[in-house]
Amino acid sequence: MTILIVLLGLLLSHLIYPRLHPRNFGWFNRVLGAVKQRASGREWLPAVAVFGIAVAAAALASVLLDHTLGTAGWFLLALATFVYTLGPRDLDRDVEALLNDGNGRDHLEALRVMRIERNADARAASAGIFHAAQTRWFGILFWFVVLGIAGALLYRLTRLSLHFSDWTAGESAWLVKLRFVLDWPVLVLMLVSAGLGGDLDAVRRAWQSHVSGGSSWFLQDDVLDGVAALSVAPEATFEEGVQAGHHMVRRMLLIWLVVLSLLLIAGWLS
Repeated sequence: MTILIVLLGLLLSHLIYPRLHPRNFGWFNRVLGAVKQRASGREWLPAVAVFGIAVAAAALASVLLDHTLGTAGWFLLALATFVYTLGPRDLDRDVEALLNDGNGRDHLEALRVMRIERNADARAASAGIFHAAQTRWFGILFWFVVLGIAGALLYRLTRLSLHFSDWTAGESAWLVKLRFVLDWPVLVLMLVSAGLGGDLDAVRRAWQSHVSGGSSWFLQDDVLDGVAALSVAPEATFEEGVQAGHHMVRRMLLIWLVVLSLLLIAGWLS
């Protein structure tokens, strides 16, 4: 059932996003404001609150729907949660905007949300696609498979909480630690799938260059910059960088879905 939810969720997210804009997290910002008022002297509280909100919301909704609609209720809730937490924008449509309209509003908005400079080169453009895929696809997919509804909510809410502007440095540091824990396995699997979908030896060298003599398993988001650079030639244009990054992350996503299907066939995944 998990692989069915993932496939349907990815399809629905692509189809309904530009029409319905269903991902409104205004309620969460209000909750964070209330948490901030109570966090004085307890810098760990925001991180604990984000974790607790995700788990409590998932548990409460699951119990209510399971008791009213049974398995069908859980399926619908899981599908709705997966679609809700993907994004917050559709990556494929943002890529179309980057390629099709160099001065239009959609193009500029895609650059802004993907944090790509207007004069960026091909490698920076490819890296922007990789980072967007990490937060919009792979992070949600991994934690949904591992922890279900709570995992998808936890990953998305953690990312959103880091954009809340009122945290102190200590409160932000705790949230960054939580994000690091959530991102670490995602980055590892992204590197593995990038190697399988491209040049495994080149990805290994980029991995080693990133850790630069430290632990091979201490990964930060910027490891994706080195991997993304492998997909484009130095003389490539911005559009070629976008296309190369997009093609690579789509191959990586396909590898993830194939592995999930194999796990389902093997009986290790329901």
